[in-house]
Amino acid sequence: MDIKRQKNQLRKKILHERDCLSETHRAEVSRGISEVILELPSFQHSKAVAIYMSFGSEFQTHILLSEALRLGKAVALPKIESASHVISFRSWSGKAEELLEGRWGIREPDPVRSELVELRHIDFILVPGVAFTDQGSRLGYGGGYYDSAMSKLPESSVSVAAAFSLQIVPEIPIEDHDLSVHSVISG
Repeated sequence: MDIKRQKNQLRKKILHERDCLSETHRAEVSRGISEVILELPSFQHSKAVAIYMSFGSEFQTHILLSEALRLGKAVALPKIESASHVISFRSWSGKAEELLEGRWGIREPDPVRSELVELRHIDFILVPGVAFTDQGSRLGYGGGYYDSAMSKLPESSVSVAAAFSLQIVPEIPIEDHDLSVHSVISG
């Protein structure tokens, strides 16, 4: 079986299992994972953080976003650029009116109300994904957006993923362009 088919099968299985988690369970586990991430030295010492807006059954990022803003960190949210099909990161002050519904219904910064944040300024990035290994291998959603962005981050940037325990798998089929995260926090 080829790698793309293996990835798609694993993606489908994990997404189904994740969708079956109760909202209460996802909220409780997300809170616990957020507490761990907030204590990471890489998060505490960061000045500019990139955090995604969660959607569907993903790890819930609202606690991390609100705490990053409360701590005075520069917060950047991802935006898929429709013309170039790449992901950019744009500033966000925490105001809902600065967001628009983007691709797949994910809230993204309004380009008129936000500024582009260059990847070289990002100290800490929370990376979404479908499945992970304990060693940081990552299976994303299949668009390659984060692999491309992570390849352009400075070496000093720290990439972290947050995952429910069912998203941790022993092995992920990997291709040359697939990048790992520095650490995976799960619960």
